[in-house]
Amino acid sequence: MKFQHCLFFLIVALASCNAQVPPGPKLVVEDGATFDFGPISHTARPEHRFTLRNTSTDTVRIVKVHATCGCTATMVSGSTLPPGASATVDVRFTPPRTSNGRVSKSISVFTENDLQKQYVLRIEADIRSAFTVMPKIVALDTIITRNIATATLTLTNVSADTQRIHMVQGTLAVEYRGYDGTQPPQLFDLDGIVTAPEQFVLAPGSSQEITVRFTPTTEGRILGSVVMYAKDESRQVEITGIIRRP
Repeated sequence: MKFQHCLFFLIVALASCNAQVPPGPKLVVEDGATFDFGPISHTARPEHRFTLRNTSTDTVRIVKVHATCGCTATMVSGSTLPPGASATVDVRFTPPRTSNGRVSKSISVFTENDLQKQYVLRIEADIRSAFTVMPKIVALDTIITRNIATATLTLTNVSADTQRIHMVQGTLAVEYRGYDGTQPPQLFDLDGIVTAPEQFVLAPGSSQEITVRFTPTTEGRILGSVVMYAKDESRQVEITGIIRRP
């Protein structure tokens, strides 16, 4: 019995020695695969360099680097990595004109001769707008068809620089679902939208009231927004409301 126990443990030990450890990723991203730029303005163009090192005993080749959108530009240095070698991926971030607050963008690195065919790098930032807008959403009271409707909002320059708004544009439509509200939706553009003022300059700390006027002819739900275009960014405010017949 004792001999059989010893034989059993010997077989298990030999099997463990001969078992192959499943291969894992061959590249490591030094200092982490995510980098946070922190608070930035729309005029900032921050850059960061990621370093990928080959920790295996095989050569790894980087075949492609792809960003999730046009907001990031990437460049690879050293696409063929022998054991112990490193490659760098340089990332330059251009904040989108319409984005504010926390954003996250990814860059995918595709490889050959590696069990892990894709490595994901990530950049993050907190984009600070030069403006605040109140209210954040303009919710209109019930509007009667063929009556003038007015939406009002206030734009404030919270930056240290003078800002010029070179265009204010309202884009609105009506979602119509039939007399009883149960029909498939149809969209009708609202014509004759008037915004005032259309252009203006804001000194640091100053505010400007903006009005949007229109006369709806179709009942339904209002869909759309008013957009304020500055040199480096655009601010958009949603407008909602219900239009009814008299």
